[in-house]
Amino acid sequence: MTRTRCVGDDGSPLVVIEYQHVDRRPTDAGERTYPGARRLALASGEAVRSLGDGVWEVIATGEMLRRA
Repeated sequence: MTRTRCVGDDGSPLVVIEYQHVDRRPTDAGERTYPGARRLALASGEAVRSLGDGVWEVIATGEMLRRA
């Protein structure tokens, strides 16, 4: 859904990507899209959590990311 450029604790550039699962089903009225769960991850696939106000935490390492 979205990509946000961030900077890690050590100054390295990273990208946080917000994914959203979607289910598309055909109906008599046409195709319907059902939005599902969202998740956040780095471009490398590592899971991150949002701490609000442009700050994220890499779950596995505890590294803090800030919006660039």
